[in-house]
Amino acid sequence: MEKSVLISKEEDILTITLNKPQSLNALDLEIREELLVALNESARDDEVRVLVITGQGRAFCAGGDLSTMGRDFAPGEGRTRLQNIQRITRAITSMDKLVIAAVNGPAAGAGCNLALSCDFIIAAEEAKFVEPFGKVGLVPDLGGLYFLPRLVGLLKAKEMVFTWKTIDAREAEKIGMVNRVVPLEKLYSEVKKLADQLVRGPALANGLTKSIINKSLQSTLDQVLELEANAQDMCLMSSDHKEGVRAFIEKRKPEFNRNLILKPVKDESK
Repeated sequence: MEKSVLISKEEDILTITLNKPQSLNALDLEIREELLVALNESARDDEVRVLVITGQGRAFCAGGDLSTMGRDFAPGEGRTRLQNIQRITRAITSMDKLVIAAVNGPAAGAGCNLALSCDFIIAAEEAKFVEPFGKVGLVPDLGGLYFLPRLVGLLKAKEMVFTWKTIDAREAEKIGMVNRVVPLEKLYSEVKKLADQLVRGPALANGLTKSIINKSLQSTLDQVLELEANAQDMCLMSSDHKEGVRAFIEKRKPEFNRNLILKPVKDESK
């Protein structure tokens, strides 16, 4: 039986592909479980520097699996159900690796918010985004009510959430919802180009920066300054920092360590 989530690895870039094109990659139980396993394993894999999430077929992800809804839910059952799914959002936002959403087609509901939880979104011209939760009497989930207003502002977020407006890729780019839009045939080459650039960056500094940025909008200035100080303390002791300074002085591009270093590295030259 074919897996619901496909995984491919090219050097330090890992691609996760939702693989149920017949259901437009709706987040059924199998996809959710396999996706979470893939994310957690990738987070622990020191050889992986960048993740790419995309969909098989003509859609990125159609959102939740409505075939499992519309029944009588016991009190608290829906909360537990959603908390289990929210582990996907937490896995993406908490990992030290940078994550790119390659949105190859429609991204609806939870599928839209899956893309929004990533660090970068590259969308094909065929991509569309919609928050249709209200149509079925639900609240946007998977962090949509966190990510969307931070990206597009309160007014646009409310328009999408309350009117169920579908926006195309170009409008999404215009309002700051995606990084850029490319022809479908160039989507994966553009994503690969970005991923190649990211993997050449300083892993420790990038991981710490992602963590601080993701906390910054619900933190005070003093809290962010403290996070910066702690992170910079680690970075100043790292081999990447030393290499970066040497490269700057020697007027060349830095060659950072390809492995994800989560601890300071001692200077063995002393």
